[in-house]
Amino acid sequence: MGIKFLLLGALVGLLLALQACTATSHSEEAGTLGRPISMAAMERILDHADQAGPVELQTFNSADWIADLSGLVNLDNPEAKSAGLSAREEPIQVYLYALRHPTRGLFLIDTGFSAQMAHDPGSLRAGLVMRHEMHLDRLSFHLGPANVLKTENEPLRGVFLTHMHPDHIGGLSEIPLDTPIYVGPGETKERHWTHFFTRAVTDRALEGRPALKTWNFAGAANDPAQELAAVDIFSDGSVFALSVPGHTRGSVAYLIRTTHGPVLLTGDTSHTRWGWEHSVEPGSFSSDRVRNRISLLQLKALVARHPQIQVLVGHQP
Repeated sequence: MGIKFLLLGALVGLLLALQACTATSHSEEAGTLGRPISMAAMERILDHADQAGPVELQTFNSADWIADLSGLVNLDNPEAKSAGLSAREEPIQVYLYALRHPTRGLFLIDTGFSAQMAHDPGSLRAGLVMRHEMHLDRLSFHLGPANVLKTENEPLRGVFLTHMHPDHIGGLSEIPLDTPIYVGPGETKERHWTHFFTRAVTDRALEGRPALKTWNFAGAANDPAQELAAVDIFSDGSVFALSVPGHTRGSVAYLIRTTHGPVLLTGDTSHTRWGWEHSVEPGSFSSDRVRNRISLLQLKALVARHPQIQVLVGHQP
């Protein structure tokens, strides 16, 4: 009986430890880039600005991959059930984006994978469980940030993250250590059992770097459950960070007024084209499906009001 209680106590302790694990031990600080802006003010810019904006945006496919559909799409959603979706492997891509502002310079949105992360993840502290569950052996690597940056004629000014999952920060080993990195508020402090397996990779990616910068969404929305909070990143109406918690606590989408018109990067608020088109939120890969659905529907409503916006979902063309 004593042994059973000891084992039970050990199991409870392990479960509590898993739930208490934060995304990273790396420090964060309030960022000073940009200013909060109301949705009404942001949408007035979309209404009255020219279709073409000042920013060049280029998409890069870092890798082809597969993932479990039950993680990408909530299969319990009535719409998914009606469509007959069931658990299977789904082909996906891993993206990074180069953002070129005419006066502020070059930025990356997410980092995809580095060659090292793709070919030798263990050297970046990816354990066996993480490598197995993420199907890293099924990854077909194409390029990382180093390939993108070597063709640029100016230095990298910063990295804007949609969130801190390994497939979005996996290229940080190819980013200069002094590069500012921007995340959503609360992203580093989110507690989830999966961080027990990914935190070592995240800490290794951030090792030797300055504190992460968090977007200042304070006061941008009176009721975040009803209205998106936004930051005008360069204070010129060209690029906006949108707070979309749910997939992770600090998930961020980005709305960019590009030279080809406005583009919305949803991040993993919507992984798949099918999920976006049918308004079905992600499944088990999200920490809070209910909040993720609210964020997804807020983005959908924004695009419905401004159909000129081109939508790029997190992991599919």
